[in-house]
Amino acid sequence: MNEDDDPLDDEWPFERRIEAAAGWLVFGDWQQAKSELDNITNLKIRKRPEVLKAYADIWEVSGDHAAMARYMEVLVLYEPDEIDHRLRLNAALLALGRLDEARQFIEADLKQHPDHPALLFKLAITFCMMQKHEDAEWVLVQLFTLKDGKYERTYLGLALDWPELAPLRENLLKWQRELDEESGGGTPPETTA
Repeated sequence: MNEDDDPLDDEWPFERRIEAAAGWLVFGDWQQAKSELDNITNLKIRKRPEVLKAYADIWEVSGDHAAMARYMEVLVLYEPDEIDHRLRLNAALLALGRLDEARQFIEADLKQHPDHPALLFKLAITFCMMQKHEDAEWVLVQLFTLKDGKYERTYLGLALDWPELAPLRENLLKWQRELDEESGGGTPPETTA
């Protein structure tokens, strides 16, 4: 018997429970998804990152941002190089109105992963939500000029569509016009990560 097996668990392997939970989430039924995961009774398995991620997905769909933040904090400890955990933690903290904490986490993340475009983008959003528009603009300038503008068009488009960055819209539109003039209206440069 595998050390992760629990003779008291039902016959379904935990991977099937995670798949079933994900299926319920497609239909927006987070209660059924949670019920699927709650059937995993082995405590060692319940602490596995893939199970914790599945629970975080449930809390995200349910709107329980406090629970999601707790799970994401644990996942960051388990998998410190997984940027998605850090981005999701930031989103949960912002949704909870814990803006200064969200900023502190993202700034610490950028020390570990300097010049990561998604982290810079989230820092700009965080600053904007804190009403620190100049700081947000400065971070976006850093992002847009990163790696000779490799991410400029992609993140400029996202910034123009992101509701939290609406206070910067006028300057972002100006940046877009200047970019369009520089490129002569031709094909935009490659923007893949």
